[in-house]
Amino acid sequence: MVVIDNVWPEPQALIEAAAAKSDYSVRSLYYPGVRSSAPPEYARAITSQLRELIHASFGFSGDLTITDSTFSLVVTPADKLVAFQRVPHFDSTDPNRLALLHYLCGPQHGGTSFYRHRSTGIEAVTDENREHYIKAVNAEAKAGGVPPPRFIDDHTEMFERIAQYKCTFNGALIYRGRILHSVNTPAGFVPDPHPRSGRLTVNTFLLAQG
Repeated sequence: MVVIDNVWPEPQALIEAAAAKSDYSVRSLYYPGVRSSAPPEYARAITSQLRELIHASFGFSGDLTITDSTFSLVVTPADKLVAFQRVPHFDSTDPNRLALLHYLCGPQHGGTSFYRHRSTGIEAVTDENREHYIKAVNAEAKAGGVPPPRFIDDHTEMFERIAQYKCTFNGALIYRGRILHSVNTPAGFVPDPHPRSGRLTVNTFLLAQG
């Protein structure tokens, strides 16, 4: 995990770019909200800016390919969350796929948490353990019922929270997408669909070579 403060020189301009967008839509089964493409020049610039840090932190030496970069807004109320959104998820089993999460909101919007599946001990889903993990989670859900409709924001019977990072305005996290993680929100969180005041992030996904 890499944690960075004040990652972008003009965060307010980025918020205004997000506010000018009119094509937000649901793009993921797992993300409890809507997304719209971020400016390509932003994705290229921040990736270039952080290239050496990423190489040093994760042991890569080759190119970093941007596979997606989106403005993301949590807008789904807790009682509307589908089953996939009530438990931690993983983005990919590929160890070379990284997520760069850039917060454009403050700690009143919660943060991001990382988890260990209790019965299997799995924290990162790989090609080797993916089937075992999915079967275990499905069996537990069948035996104990689907988790209640709420944002996961602490330990549960199925998952242990092993790390928590608050939304820090203009801060960023970089992590491997195969680690189990989830949006977490404070008690009483009410989704706000407005980029200037809601839980706005930029989510950029990278594929590292070598």
